[in-house]
Amino acid sequence: MRLFVLFFAVVILYTTASAKDIKIFESDYYNRLKVKYAKDRYMAVMIDDGIPAVSIQKSVVDFAIGLLGIRYRFGGETIWGMDCSAFVQKVYSMAGIYLPRTARYQAKYGMYVSREDLQPGDLLFFRTYARFPSHVGIYIGEGKMIHASSAGKRIMISNIDKDFYLRNFLFAKRLFLYDPEEITDEK
Repeated sequence: MRLFVLFFAVVILYTTASAKDIKIFESDYYNRLKVKYAKDRYMAVMIDDGIPAVSIQKSVVDFAIGLLGIRYRFGGETIWGMDCSAFVQKVYSMAGIYLPRTARYQAKYGMYVSREDLQPGDLLFFRTYARFPSHVGIYIGEGKMIHASSAGKRIMISNIDKDFYLRNFLFAKRLFLYDPEEITDEK
């Protein structure tokens, strides 16, 4: 077990260090904006140029698969146990994209995507214990998502067409990278 943990820690350190550092939500530029409208616009407007690139999407899925089997723990944020939103936050941060901690706030970012247009790396939001998004998973293709499941007690892959997920599905979002120079006039 110790060997596995050591190997896992080395993999996370290597992948985190080698990922491009793309701060889209808490950048110095964003923090310099004074007007709430400019901040909201910075977070909401996407550049329609094919971003996220296939490499970012592939990285997100690869990082997510690397965390398979970690125990589910509500409120957990470590390799000893994590919940769904901590899992998503960790995976995206490994790819260099920084998201808020909870599913409810993660759901505020990105562009809505229909179920028919899902691509690997898209976020899937569900209602479980509340009306607002309270569960999140990462779409990996072929009708499957990877998520930290409280029912399965671990990070696992599930079919999104299962009755539970169909009944509780709220929406899907695709994260884009932002170019602050093109989406705000504030200097």
